Amino acid sequence: MSRVNLRLGHAATASVEFFWNGRALLGRQGESVAAALLANGIRTLAWSRKSHRPLGYSGNYVAGVLARVNGVPNVRLDLLPVSAGARVEMQNCWPTPAFDLLRLSRLIPAGWIQGGFEHTNLVPSGTALFQRWEALLAFLAGSAKPAERTGEVAVPAAQHLSAEVLVIGGGLAGCAAANQAAAGGRDVLLVTRGQSLARFACAAGVARPVLDPRVRLVTGVEVFGAYREGELLLAAPEDPAQGALALDADEVILASGRRACPPVVPGMWLPGVMEVRTALIMAHQHAVAPGARVVVVGNGDQQAVASRLGELGVNVVAALPVAGLRRVVGHRQVTAALFDEAIPCDALVHAGPWLTEASLTFQSRAEGLLQLREQRQSRLRTVGSASETDQPLPVAARSRHAALLCPCFDVSGHEVEALIAQGITDLEVIKRLTSCGMGPCQGQPCWDSLRALVSARSGIALTALARPTLRPPRRALTVAQAAGLAAVVEPLQ
Repeated sequence: MSRVNLRLGHAATASVEFFWNGRALLGRQGESVAAALLANGIRTLAWSRKSHRPLGYSGNYVAGVLARVNGVPNVRLDLLPVSAGARVEMQNCWPTPAFDLLRLSRLIPAGWIQGGFEHTNLVPSGTALFQRWEALLAFLAGSAKPAERTGEVAVPAAQHLSAEVLVIGGGLAGCAAANQAAAGGRDVLLVTRGQSLARFACAAGVARPVLDPRVRLVTGVEVFGAYREGELLLAAPEDPAQGALALDADEVILASGRRACPPVVPGMWLPGVMEVRTALIMAHQHAVAPGARVVVVGNGDQQAVASRLGELGVNVVAALPVAGLRRVVGHRQVTAALFDEAIPCDALVHAGPWLTEASLTFQSRAEGLLQLREQRQSRLRTVGSASETDQPLPVAARSRHAALLCPCFDVSGHEVEALIAQGITDLEVIKRLTSCGMGPCQGQPCWDSLRALVSARSGIALTALARPTLRPPRRALTVAQAAGLAAVVEPLQ
């Protein structure tokens, strides 16, 4: 464990004791558990499903921040505030995190556990042997231990909110759109996943926007699905004890911005790689640096990001174009960023390439039976950067170092390149053969990485490669929250 102090000068002084794998640690008031663990030098929070690779707090891959908290599995540590006495445990290890025999799976040749090995013909479905095989796979993936809670689970009551104008996203563009609609005398509802408005903009040094008091504001809630051609939208709070929301409006404005997608480069899955939104908010709000020596890469804004991180107290050693990044070096965590030469570092922050959040628009205009395709105009109107064109993802040249397209399921570029050599280029088919994007990330950014690699290796234009089906929910919600929606959503007749 690193002894480097990553807490910044503006960190809170009030300490909170919590436990990581039975060991007492100190967090600070207001930190997330993921930030508190990083501040304590703990970078590996989880392991990948098949090859047991280390995963950490990246902002890209949800599997890297899932852990067991007070007996409840699959809790997102980046959304959970640190609290006194909380017991946080790694969940995909056996028998203990300190003595984890599952690490031996790294010795298994990659070809033996490529997509499809779970459904071997040697174990026919419907047999008792198949049931034991499935239980073994669940155990090896770390998902076999259920929650410790017993008895009935309370179903939080859902709400149905209507408005003339629904704005999704509380950034600068979302606030501007909501203010404009309210100034026109319309009833406006703004929903944002942040606990406050414009978190990313404020972390980047921009003044917080002022919201018209006539706008109804709902914070800490993420819209996870667009149903019935986008006429019904469902949202879930970060707090599982709160009920879900059913939303409808005459006009829906999507102001969800864009996200920084990792380039298809070996080592981008390593603990220490972090997307810029996560890094800036963590440094600004939680006063924790991404690392002791940070390299920033980007599509033109890397210098501005590096300067802002420096203002917050982060030690940035280089800021370079993302197109020049060849590999992120490291075994268990980042040790260097390789360009024309290696730059020693323990963290890499990528500000771009920038891609739009495609889930809600896809869901609102897709049609089909088994495989959905975008076939009609979406009723969701995009504003701000959400309406801008996606930037291309750099794809590293072929090498013995494989880029992981889906760290959750250990899907490598080598595995996909072997399928392309067989003439298989349909992304939906590749998804089903490899399980790429079928983990908790819900395909983002994994399917974007898959799409970029297939285009680069096959020569097929990116526009000719349709994304795999982006079905809801695009984020996790509990069974209890889903059950609560039955009282406020009318079934289709």
